Amino acid sequence: MQRKLMHVGPSFTSYRVQMAGIGENIGFASPEFLEAMKYSLEGLLRVAGADDAYLPFILPGSGTVAMETVSSILPKGTRTLLLTNGVFGDRWIPIMSSHGLDLDVLSAEPGKAVTVDDMEKKLETGKYQNLIMTHVETSTGVRMDLEKIVPVARRYVERIIVDGVASLGAEKEDVKKLGITAVISASQKALGAPPGAALMVVSRSALDSINEFSYFFNLKNWIAPMERYLEGKNGYLSTEPVGVILSLSKVFSDIEAMGLDARIEEHRRLTMALNEGIEAAGLRVLADRQLWSNTVTAVLSDHADDIVKRSMELGVEFATGVHPKLIGKYFRVGHMGYINDFDALTALSVIERTASYCGERVKIGEGVRRAQEVLFEMTDRN
Repeated sequence: MQRKLMHVGPSFTSYRVQMAGIGENIGFASPEFLEAMKYSLEGLLRVAGADDAYLPFILPGSGTVAMETVSSILPKGTRTLLLTNGVFGDRWIPIMSSHGLDLDVLSAEPGKAVTVDDMEKKLETGKYQNLIMTHVETSTGVRMDLEKIVPVARRYVERIIVDGVASLGAEKEDVKKLGITAVISASQKALGAPPGAALMVVSRSALDSINEFSYFFNLKNWIAPMERYLEGKNGYLSTEPVGVILSLSKVFSDIEAMGLDARIEEHRRLTMALNEGIEAAGLRVLADRQLWSNTVTAVLSDHADDIVKRSMELGVEFATGVHPKLIGKYFRVGHMGYINDFDALTALSVIERTASYCGERVKIGEGVRRAQEVLFEMTDRN
């Protein structure tokens, strides 16, 4: 049975993106790769809303590699405030402590987000020079409002790092406009490429004070290679994931053709259809409505793990819940990358049936009906 991947990562990709990554004997110095690398770095800047004041990085690895690597821009002796809304926000804690970086944590309950007021109360003490936050928390589907949070934080701190692993390409980042110091991501999430590449966009001014706490995870060692790649030259430091970058190049080409704003709006449209459909069927979305993200939805259910298992048997793969406070009490739907209306409707149909099989009081057909209405209402028919 062919399976629809509505997981939270890797996300739904396309055959065209996958096929772009397949080539015979393309190495890290091949003209085809150097062209794709240059275009992908430039595309990364565009999608992040950055300009030449920022340097893009594409490294072998994952979002966690990007997290550890970008933390090298935080000078030792400075203190960081972490805003975390779940499991992946919490991942910064061991990363920072392993490198001797000082960190305080401000966290929210599952489905909630740290508020601007609570953040400002901490920052106005004058103890902090850096702020880290997760744009979309993959464990709960909660989205933080960067346009509200970042301008307030900029009054107090010198550096702001945004974890955009589950948001870049499907949510607005606008790093230049907002004054964000760095944003990180990964190839396999909202961009919709295969896994294997860690992505970063970092203010060039922040690259002047790098902690040399390792070799591979030291951004200082990657600056010259990325500069060379931007010139279309070989920038080898470590073998790049050639096939993934060929696929990424296709992704950035698709985004350029569609328009970033249109792509973000399409993700929003599918989010509203899915989430309103889920609630119309009788289930509940974990995140408060104003915190719904464009890429991940967490759905509450006492039968969550059984729903995931039965859904896979019907050909749709969701993700189990990972927040320690709600293990077995919710599942997650990924709606990022190359999904469309029919994928969303299929997902809802399977959720309705499997939840009903498992004992939830679900109104079969009501979720799909509401989603159809939302998709119709939010479709530009001009």
